[in-house]
Amino acid sequence: MNDIKAFRLYLRELWKKTWRTVFTLPLVQWVVAALAAFTIWLIYVSCRVRIKNKDLFLKFVGKPVIFAFWHGRSMMLSPVTVWFKFSGYAVTSQHRDGRLMAKIQRMFGLRAILGSTGRKGAVSVLRQGVRLLREGHLLCLSPDGPKGPRMRIHDGALYFAKMTGAPIIPVCFSCSRPWFQRRWDKYLIAIPFSKIAIEAGQPFYIGINDDMEDARVRLENIMIEQLQKLDASFGLPKIEPGEKQN
Repeated sequence: MNDIKAFRLYLRELWKKTWRTVFTLPLVQWVVAALAAFTIWLIYVSCRVRIKNKDLFLKFVGKPVIFAFWHGRSMMLSPVTVWFKFSGYAVTSQHRDGRLMAKIQRMFGLRAILGSTGRKGAVSVLRQGVRLLREGHLLCLSPDGPKGPRMRIHDGALYFAKMTGAPIIPVCFSCSRPWFQRRWDKYLIAIPFSKIAIEAGQPFYIGINDDMEDARVRLENIMIEQLQKLDASFGLPKIEPGEKQN
């Protein structure tokens, strides 16, 4: 009996290892990305979508701006970049999941900056982001990514805004028929034929002499309130931010 259990465990681990290897192949990731983008569009067009503060999206087309959204609320925001004819860049991790996300974002017109503003390669990412904003591009990122804590802001978005003067636009979505994945970020997938609300918050500026920690607290509170209010409008349970790291 023990030999059978050991053999099953071996097969399970072999399958996981093989799948991880196959999943890192660029061709496989492009196929998966195309299917994911197609699925997102199918869900988007099947739903009744309401965009709040549409004028803010229109105001910043073609201008240097930072779109900041919580890691768990990225899915239905991608079509917005196409709808308003944005082109720009998205910060994604170098992990295989991040590389897949970069390919999905490419399907929606966003090029990738691979790396994390809070981990290895952060200096390169920060330099690229500042340069691209100064050149007039859009920059998209999840300030609590790639691994959390949930709804807690890392330094990247604040640094970009402070060094360039570009505004941070908090962006979020919620829906009437959600599927929350059991992940650290409580990733929200909208079920087809939902009602979807997408909101752009007021521009958030950080002056060169402003205190970073004060700016972090203020922006974090704004983005948390934005998400919770959108969820409350659909009667969804209140999601709280994760514990802060020391």
